[in-house]
Amino acid sequence: MDAIKKKMQAMKIEKDNALDRADAAEEKARQTQEKLERVEEELRDTQKKNMQTENDLDKAQEDLAAANTQLEEKEKKVQEVPDEESPQGRRR
Repeated sequence: MDAIKKKMQAMKIEKDNALDRADAAEEKARQTQEKLERVEEELRDTQKKNMQTENDLDKAQEDLAAANTQLEEKEKKVQEVPDEESPQGRRR
């Protein structure tokens, strides 16, 4: 009878330890899930910022191309106007 009580006590301790390990594992899983959700949210925010930066870059490149085109047109006009200081520009 004493052996049965000892065996039951050992099984109870083993069960309690298993429940404690299960609780710890569930807590760790919950914490890991929360961390995953935070990282996924951060990733989404970073992707949005990246998309906005790419859009800003595209706009800046378009603006630069337009400015370069305007500059080239104005440089051509300046070259077409006779230079007042050059001998060819002075006609007397």
